Amino acid sequence: MVIKISVIIPNYNGKNLLAENLPKVIKNCPNCEIIVVDDASSDDSVKYVKKNFPQIKIIINWQNQGFAKTANRGVVNAE
Repeated sequence: MVIKISVIIPNYNGKNLLAENLPKVIKNCPNCEIIVVDDASSDDSVKYVKKNFPQIKIIINWQNQGFAKTANRGVVNAE
């Protein structure tokens, strides 16, 4: 049996936090599926992740949904 781990990262205007921490997540969880769920950020978070971490799955909320709905959306989309 193969166990797959999905790391769900809710994001709202956290470009700086993503820049600081995504390399650590990738390094420490090399076989994990990493999903960033953006909650209608205005700080170019999505553009930054797409450019610098193309292996990360991005889900975009076009309207702010709050933490719980955003996190749950990531879980629903995990493989």
